[in-house]
Amino acid sequence: MAIKWSPITEVPLDRGSLSLSNKMIRLNANESPYPPPEIVLQAISASMHEIHRYPDPSGQELKNRLAKKYHVDPAQIVLGSGSGDLIEHIIRGLFHPGREVIIPHPSFPLYQAIAQSISFTIVKTPLHSNGTVNLNSIADNLSEQTALIIICNPNNPTGGYLPISDIDAFLSRVPENVAVLLDEAYWELTDAYEDPDQDSIHLLKKYPNLMISRTFSKFYALAGIRLGYVLTPDASVSHAISQRLSRVMPNRLALAAGVAALSEEAESVYKIYRSMIQRERTRILARLTQQGLDVFPSQTNFVTFQWEDSEKILPLNNIAIRPGLGMGLAGYTRMTIGQPDDNERVLNLIEESLNPASTIKHS
Repeated sequence: MAIKWSPITEVPLDRGSLSLSNKMIRLNANESPYPPPEIVLQAISASMHEIHRYPDPSGQELKNRLAKKYHVDPAQIVLGSGSGDLIEHIIRGLFHPGREVIIPHPSFPLYQAIAQSISFTIVKTPLHSNGTVNLNSIADNLSEQTALIIICNPNNPTGGYLPISDIDAFLSRVPENVAVLLDEAYWELTDAYEDPDQDSIHLLKKYPNLMISRTFSKFYALAGIRLGYVLTPDASVSHAISQRLSRVMPNRLALAAGVAALSEEAESVYKIYRSMIQRERTRILARLTQQGLDVFPSQTNFVTFQWEDSEKILPLNNIAIRPGLGMGLAGYTRMTIGQPDDNERVLNLIEESLNPASTIKHS
């Protein structure tokens, strides 16, 4: 007799595109176009000599580095194998029959996929036309059944960013028994990052129901090593999240990479990367706008715009890009900002598709 498994609810989240060959120009997963700084690669290499040892289950050295960076207590930090892992456990941990989770739409598909898999009642709220989260719409949908609100800022897949003053004003309207998860996977790539007054971390002292998730996958160029964290108001919230995590903590290589990535030497390299990505972002937005396309303003490492020919043209040119249909944006395309030559190739293909008689090329 065959073994019998208990039934599970499938999480309807398409991750197949991540298995694409590196021979493709990968502009579909919002990965960094640049490798980690040498000091980070050296830390990973050095830690391999201890790979036969289990990692520190507390990740204390990395927590201490993050705590110093953000001026919080290490007990306010929960580490995970990517921020998505932590987000999933937070959503599951706050589920109760009959309760609701408010999710702006369109936003990161993981939120809805996890909530749907556990039969969490989902209340979707629309975005503003510029792709930013509509906080007033969320507030209007608050009810006694609301258990959790998820805000992606900057929002994926549109790239829209709300200033910290807007988030602060909104949080003041949310009852303390309603949890708010602020997903800031792209925070370090915003123009506001250089201004410490714009960092949402200080709101943790003001709102005991706030949690902030961040990742090493985007800005820190460590998508392949899976490392993320959540910042909480106090140790009790951190403990509640940690209790729900699996026993598989971030691995030794990831912890070593995270510590090295927060060093001054690495930060100086990441600062250069940020400038390069921001410069390309400005250039891409301008070029797409010149073509008369509907383009969302972006504060991330991707740009989303209305172009229906992406699936017909780009795969034939060995370019992977993300169609909008699966993200709730039918007719749109999300393009990760890659290296300048790759970006230029995509822009030229777009312009040729829109102006087939034109042979003009941009330098």
